[in-house]
Amino acid sequence: MNKTLITLLISVTLLLSACGGNASTEPTAEPAIVGVALAEVTAEGTLLPQRTAELAFAQGGVVKEILVQPGEVVAKDDIIASLLGVESAQAELAAAKLEQTLAQQALDAIHRNALSTSSQTEQALLNAQDAYESEANGWNLGNEDEATDLELRLDDYVIAEENYREAREKLDDVLDLDKDDHDRMDAQEDFDTEKKSLQEAYVDLKSALAENDKMLNEELNSLLNAISKLEAAREMQERLNDANLDPEILAAAEARLESAKARVAAAEAAVASRELRAPFNGTLLSTDLTIGESALPMTPVAFVADTTRWIVKTKDLAEVDVANISVGDSATVVLDAFPGETFTGVVTAFDPVGKIYLGDMTYQVTITLDESAPRFLWNMTAVVTVDTGGE
Repeated sequence: MNKTLITLLISVTLLLSACGGNASTEPTAEPAIVGVALAEVTAEGTLLPQRTAELAFAQGGVVKEILVQPGEVVAKDDIIASLLGVESAQAELAAAKLEQTLAQQALDAIHRNALSTSSQTEQALLNAQDAYESEANGWNLGNEDEATDLELRLDDYVIAEENYREAREKLDDVLDLDKDDHDRMDAQEDFDTEKKSLQEAYVDLKSALAENDKMLNEELNSLLNAISKLEAAREMQERLNDANLDPEILAAAEARLESAKARVAAAEAAVASRELRAPFNGTLLSTDLTIGESALPMTPVAFVADTTRWIVKTKDLAEVDVANISVGDSATVVLDAFPGETFTGVVTAFDPVGKIYLGDMTYQVTITLDESAPRFLWNMTAVVTVDTGGE
């Protein structure tokens, strides 16, 4: 008997008591109706595995293989079935993972060899500097009026490079001073000026070389070659960041790795869309698959459940009754399939959103059973009685 019926009987009893008794004309006080907390609340429900899943392929295709049959136990990520084309998707995934491994190794090598790269770059600059000085020491412009534009620009570069080197040495001598020290600031300013002058001289030299239409002698050619190697070595050293890494090379390696990761993700998605995998440990209850037949995308074709725990969800628990139930209340369950047997459980959850059922507002309550049995089947009808602790 539910709370609504009990409350109605109590109200009728109080009304009869008020009308029956002494016929005295003396006014009597209205009887006080005291709320009664129900000791039990009863509702109908449905037996369900605690954890269930309806599985579907992400894309349509022809069923290639069925690896698990209904009633068999599956572990998380076990393949239940697959579609044609999964082999090519798996091959692409293997290739993508290999590229990701190679890209990661290349990036790791860049970081691992940073100190070595810095040392090699420094040594290359010293070697280029020595080679340049060896060639530049024999340079003599001669008669300026008879010199070509290329020879004039070359002479400008030699002078600018010497000034740059002297400014560099003076700055190196004061780098141990504070940054706001006047001597260091002056040296830095001179160096920046000479560096800019050298850069401009090199640009002018390259322009003159491009416009030159005369045959270069061996001396001139050797000096120009030494200048080219020196500038390339300087550029390489200046490109290194504080971690002794070339930002361009580093960026390219990182971009390669990110591209490889994206390729792996796409390949994994392609494989996953052609495979049906168990989302958790459980039992395959049923399938709607046949090898060689088509499976529609996003259409459930297999049902998996964890049958180690079972629950009952109520469907007609009225709002006047749900207020008396709390999580943790003990409950008994009778299944229509097994008359005369009683199973125990506990209230474990409430659905806070009410739903209309047979014209009444109802709230779904979940009872977790204390035991499971192989004979339990999905959607069996149950009657739940919850002990609310009332009187």
